[in-house]
Amino acid sequence: MNKIKVITVSLLCALSMGVMAQTTEKEAKVYTPEVGKMGIGLNFNPVAAAQGGSAASFSSVGQFLYGTETEDGIIKGAEAKPNQMYILAQQPMVSISYKYQAKEHMAFKASIGFSGGYVNYREYVNDDKAMALNPMSEAQVADAVKLDYKGGGITAGIEFNAGKNLRFVGGFGLMYSFGGGDVKFEYGNQITQANQHPTTMEKIDKNINEFASSGCTWMDYGRPVKQYNVGVSHGIGLYVNLGLEWFFMKNASIGATVDLTPIMVAFQPQTYTIYEGYDKYHGEVAQYNDLISPGSTYLLYGTENIGVNISLHYYF
Repeated sequence: MNKIKVITVSLLCALSMGVMAQTTEKEAKVYTPEVGKMGIGLNFNPVAAAQGGSAASFSSVGQFLYGTETEDGIIKGAEAKPNQMYILAQQPMVSISYKYQAKEHMAFKASIGFSGGYVNYREYVNDDKAMALNPMSEAQVADAVKLDYKGGGITAGIEFNAGKNLRFVGGFGLMYSFGGGDVKFEYGNQITQANQHPTTMEKIDKNINEFASSGCTWMDYGRPVKQYNVGVSHGIGLYVNLGLEWFFMKNASIGATVDLTPIMVAFQPQTYTIYEGYDKYHGEVAQYNDLISPGSTYLLYGTENIGVNISLHYYF
C-alpha cells in the first residue's frame, strides 16, 4: 500500500514537471474543453488491481468474503468489516467515465466500472495413503483454496478545476459499490471410514474449533468445502478526490487523482460454510451447511482506503 502511495505521488510530480518543461509556444495553446462539451474517459485503479490480485496467505479477496485472518491462521467468518471497507470503498479496477463541462471551472462527472480477482492458493501436505504403507514416506499431495471475487461500482459527483493545459482537479460525490463471490476448498487426502480426520493444510485444519461449535452432532470432524454469501455485499458512501489533468492535445487529456471514501454504509448478506465429514450414524461421507452470519449492516469510516485513478479522456 505504501509503495502505491509513493508511485502515485511520483506520477503526479512527473506529470507536473513534464508539462512545465514544454516550450512557451505550446503553453500559449489552450487545449481545455469549452463550456458545454462532454467527455468520455477510461480509468484504471492500480490499488484495486493489487487488492484483487494479491495472494498472501488467503488473499485480501478471501478476507473480504469471509473474514480476517487471525495471528494463528484461523479464518474467521464474521470479522470482515475492515476488508469490506477497503474493497467496497475503492473505485473499480477499470471504469468508463462521463463528464459534462457545465461551467468553466466545474463539471458533472459519473462513472461505471468493475473489479475482480481470482486466487488459486495451493499447499503441500503429507500423503496419508503413502504414510499408511510406509511411515517414513515423504510423498505429498496438494490442498487448494480457490477464491473468486467479482464486484463493481457507480459514482456520480461534481469536479472542480483550476488552470489551463495543466489543471488541478478535485471533487466529491456519491458511490455505490457491490462485491461477492465464493471460496472453494479441494483436498489431496480424502475422508474415508478408515481416515475420518485426514491430513489437511494447517490453516484449514484449525477451523475444527469453529466446526465443533456449529451444532452438528453426527460428525466429529468437519472441514470446509465451500464458503459463500447469499447475494452480494453492498456499499453506499461519499468519495472525494484531488489530482492533476494534463491536456496534451486539443480536447484530449491524461490525468491522475488520489481518491478517498471517508464514510460508507455497507450491507452484508447471509454467509454460509459447507463442511464435509464422516457421518458416524450412516457410515458415509456427508456435508453440513452451517449459517455463519444472518447478515449485517455496518457504518464504515476511515482514511486508510485511499485509491488511485489514472485516466484518459477525450472531449467532444
